[in-house]
Amino acid sequence: MDKVEPFSRFLLPVDTVEAFERVVPLAGRLINALGVASERIDLLHVIAGSFLTKRFQALDLAAGQVVSPDELARLRADYLAGTVVPLLDRCSTMIKQVTGGKNPTRQIRDGDPVKTITALCAEQRYSTLIMGRRRLTGGSSRLTGSVTAGLVHRLSGATVYLVGDEPQQPAASPFARCLIGIDDSPASRNAVVEASLLLPKVAAQTEQIMLVHVLDQSCYYNEEGVPCSQSGLAGQRALEQAATLLTEAGVDPRIITPVIHFGRPGTVLVEEALTCDATMIFIGKRDRSRMAQLYLGSVCTDIVQNCRQRVLVLVG
Repeated sequence: MDKVEPFSRFLLPVDTVEAFERVVPLAGRLINALGVASERIDLLHVIAGSFLTKRFQALDLAAGQVVSPDELARLRADYLAGTVVPLLDRCSTMIKQVTGGKNPTRQIRDGDPVKTITALCAEQRYSTLIMGRRRLTGGSSRLTGSVTAGLVHRLSGATVYLVGDEPQQPAASPFARCLIGIDDSPASRNAVVEASLLLPKVAAQTEQIMLVHVLDQSCYYNEEGVPCSQSGLAGQRALEQAATLLTEAGVDPRIITPVIHFGRPGTVLVEEALTCDATMIFIGKRDRSRMAQLYLGSVCTDIVQNCRQRVLVLVG
């Protein structure tokens, strides 16, 4: 799939009011800073079938009881009227309040949320998803089976802005301290391009930009088969190119700090984000099979699991 023009069309998935309330401040800042028009902003609710749970629990499947098509249609209509429409009404009002009256359009789809969002982004060429995730209970950091995990692994072409677990303080800016993971891959360059288009628009809110390249000193070759000595030189060039791109886009060079670390990339980037108290983290998301993720690991997965209080920008 061809790369979609950055910031050309926004999709805001809506699941619960609690999660969307955390999305609204970031969405408002992005939409206002970039001058996004109402017709380029869509709310999406995916009906995944949970409204049928109670009805199916009451069925005696062994006796051959089924739900008729007419009853399914009635249950769906009741769910739309009683739950989905009020939910979208409330979320639309919240967006209008933070954008000076911009009224997003609405999409309602049936199906699996991950498959639906992925297909919709491909069909309608959304450039930008702004979404929250449900808080995990019991201190768990596991992603397995979540919508976030599914989109991290499957979505390509669109950039995901994933808000943190805690509500943003009104006076705090998500753009204050940005960290960008840098290597010599096209995915990393896409992340730098995204940052270069956004950060000059919010220059007054940005205090520091960290460009971080991580070299695994324990390996002889990286996952592409390139010797680490060559990878280190390529990483240095990537840092220089990233700083140049940001500066040419209008970012003050005095707030840009390039850093090279040694270690496991995902682990080191998480540690650096915590050390500098990054408020926003840009990561280029590589296309890779789930099996490769299992054996090689994923920087995106490490960041998503361990930086739950930051805004994450996962660039496809």
